[in-house]
Amino acid sequence: MLEKSRSLGSRRRPGRFRHSGPDLYGLFPLRPDRRRGGFTLVELLVVIAIIGVLVALLLPAVQAAREAARRSSCTNNLKQTVLALHNYHDTFERFAPGGISYGWCRNPVSPTVHNLNGLLLLLPFVEQTALHNKFDMSASAANITYGNTTPSTNAMLAGDAIASGNAAVVSQRVKIFNCPSDSGDPWLAVGAYYGIASTGTTLKGAKTNYDFSSGQSYDCNYWLNNASNSARRLFGENSNSRIADVIDGTSNTAAIVETTLNVYNGRCPAWGYRGWVMTGVDIGAPRGINNWNYSTIPPKIGRNGSWGEPGSLHPGGVMVGLADGAVIFVAENTSSTVRVALAAMGDGEVVSLP
Repeated sequence: MLEKSRSLGSRRRPGRFRHSGPDLYGLFPLRPDRRRGGFTLVELLVVIAIIGVLVALLLPAVQAAREAARRSSCTNNLKQTVLALHNYHDTFERFAPGGISYGWCRNPVSPTVHNLNGLLLLLPFVEQTALHNKFDMSASAANITYGNTTPSTNAMLAGDAIASGNAAVVSQRVKIFNCPSDSGDPWLAVGAYYGIASTGTTLKGAKTNYDFSSGQSYDCNYWLNNASNSARRLFGENSNSRIADVIDGTSNTAAIVETTLNVYNGRCPAWGYRGWVMTGVDIGAPRGINNWNYSTIPPKIGRNGSWGEPGSLHPGGVMVGLADGAVIFVAENTSSTVRVALAAMGDGEVVSLP
């Protein structure tokens, strides 16, 4: 009976995995009947291929979600800037000027140069009072008294931008003036007629993606000298427009327009000062929206071909803040007729956008 019991106890059932070790009687070690196999090369390649397909399908969705978030942030920046314009209007009974007394414009009429971008005047209304208080309004925002082709021999600085400390102010980035979708260089180069000063400083001017709706003329006081022009934009050098002056209606007139940090012919505007051809941004610009080429250079996405033109890294168009406080997206294929009507403050045209 003992031998029979041992024979039964040591019998293995086929196909069953048993723990390796002594058997019931401690006489013989047991081994698994069959071992677990690994992945074959074909199976591994199939898994890799599936993962690749999933990544290819998910990546555009992730990128689209991120861009949607950045675009929402950009919209909010514009919204806050236009609301700051209205708060300024409530305080001073007129909008802030697009800029004050340029020293590089053609046919100068005022010998006193401030080179100030009107965005600087909005700082107290976008929770930047401390930065605004550091600026000396009696001095210039930048030491620029000439342009590329239009030297202003009789232009004199209201006060030195470096000595006054203004250069240090306008070299600081202000987050609300930059679009998170634009990864371009946020600084202007030192020197020449785009920088804060030609000599005496290493400070770089900080750019803005948002600027006042203005024409592209660099004649001095062009806005004031064209009061009867029905196509006149809402802002310009030494402008003093009021809500009552917006004949077309504030919901049909551009106030703040988006542009890119990278510009080939000319430069992106600085938020604190005006340098050569930093006149603002014109949604009605003849070359249109997102025009990435200029002359014979190859186009580069995200680099505006020329100064004063609307552009963005948002696919298909730009953000525009209207004079009533609304923010809209204007597609790059919008007709020039509609864009010019949107830019003009008193041409009698009512804008119809999809």
